[in-house]
Amino acid sequence: MKNKNYIVIFALFICISITLISCKQSVSNNKISEKADITKPFIKDVNVAEFKKIIDSGNAILLDVRTPKEVASGRIEGSSTINFYSDEFIDKINLINKSKAIAVYCRSGRRSVMAAKVLQKNGFNKIYNLEGGIKAWEHEGLPLTKSTISKDEHIKTLSLADFEKVLKTNKIVLIDFHTVWCSPCRKMAPIIDEIETEYKDKAVVMRVDVDNSKEIAKKYNIQGVPVFILFKNGVEKWKHNGIISKKELTQQINNKL
Repeated sequence: MKNKNYIVIFALFICISITLISCKQSVSNNKISEKADITKPFIKDVNVAEFKKIIDSGNAILLDVRTPKEVASGRIEGSSTINFYSDEFIDKINLINKSKAIAVYCRSGRRSVMAAKVLQKNGFNKIYNLEGGIKAWEHEGLPLTKSTISKDEHIKTLSLADFEKVLKTNKIVLIDFHTVWCSPCRKMAPIIDEIETEYKDKAVVMRVDVDNSKEIAKKYNIQGVPVFILFKNGVEKWKHNGIISKKELTQQINNKL
């Protein structure tokens, strides 16, 4: 009788052990699944507080998809601006760095929903949409800047032939591939202009408008403006995507002089 009891107890022990192991594996698999979900492409609607936190982190590109007239009435500081209704909308968004998250907004949140879907179709994986748009932002008493994005007289539009003539100089050539609507490009513009002045006898420093110099942009595979390329004797020696310090740029020039 005792032996039978031992057998029953042992059988129960085996059953409980198997159940516990199965539960543990299930929890583990769920955790793996949750982690995988985090890495999947997404479009997420967020409120004003969440949106502000995202852009304040500095880890996301801020994109205003309203018309130029709407933008002139006020925009969120640091916004790149591309009119969703423009025929060039897709061409321009494909010049944005796709490795970063993008935070998009419009007037009321409807246009930005459509823009978010277009962004996702064009390779953007982390997209945050501001619910209620800039109207919700203003309703919360948050600031707007009314600084206009004026035409940049210093940015160059060149044909590919003219650009290749520039590269034939015996000086080092630093090119900032740039657009007027890109906020990071605008931040870099005064730095590049300072370097141009400081190195005028040693190097050619130029800002090129890739919106209007499409042949050049295509040949040098310009994506994610601003892009900086350093040439020596017509040959590309160094390339960098995104914002960079003046110190690092000048170091790169000095290394190639």
